[in-house]
Amino acid sequence: MARSFGFVEEKLCEAGFFLDQLRSSRRESFNARCYFSAFVSAARSVTWVLQAGMSGVTGFETWYRLTQAKLKSDPLAPFFIETRNLSEKTGDNPLNRVTLAHLHEDLYHQLRGHKRSHVLVIPRASDGATLLADAVQACTLYFTSLVEVIFECYEHFKCVVDPQWYFTRENFIRMGKTFEDAVREFGLPPVWASCAPKGEGAWRALRSQQPACQINNLFRQYLGREIAGPDDLPSGK
Repeated sequence: MARSFGFVEEKLCEAGFFLDQLRSSRRESFNARCYFSAFVSAARSVTWVLQAGMSGVTGFETWYRLTQAKLKSDPLAPFFIETRNLSEKTGDNPLNRVTLAHLHEDLYHQLRGHKRSHVLVIPRASDGATLLADAVQACTLYFTSLVEVIFECYEHFKCVVDPQWYFTRENFIRMGKTFEDAVREFGLPPVWASCAPKGEGAWRALRSQQPACQINNLFRQYLGREIAGPDDLPSGK
């Protein structure tokens, strides 16, 4: 298994936590600026931690090159990457900083009671001109794209990153290993293999001690999907 994938899950949850805090914060508050800065930093780190955790996994580099190309086509990704870089190097924080060109629009929305708790001036994908955007909505769209990357990584490499899928008969056959090897990797004494239930029941007993996907709540919330465990599917497949 990829020993560091838990760090990927933790970093994604960290970004999600700060996004939730930003949603409930007041405009122009110091807390809001802190939450936005923390969100941008955590979100930017997700793919770095992913690459570190999956280093050496067969097929990951090829898969990630395609994923990177998709991320680069997301018009929000360059903005958030640049925002993170500026924040780290200069301390700049663009949350609720409205330029003169967008001041009238911002005041109009506030006076009309439109629900824009926070705003960002971001480049428009079509021509590079700037537009005034709902900051929470922009952060949510960017975060959703990261959640989708991690979901797709789970789907492609679930036998590597998901402990329940790792301890399946099919995966160990693929690796040229036996149930006895699985018992040893699990940290149980070898004699447990002879005392375990027979057939698929033995594998179910082994992986029942492993947690299910720890970030299915994020997958459900942002994608309306989830990673099923091997025993949630017919015949464990």
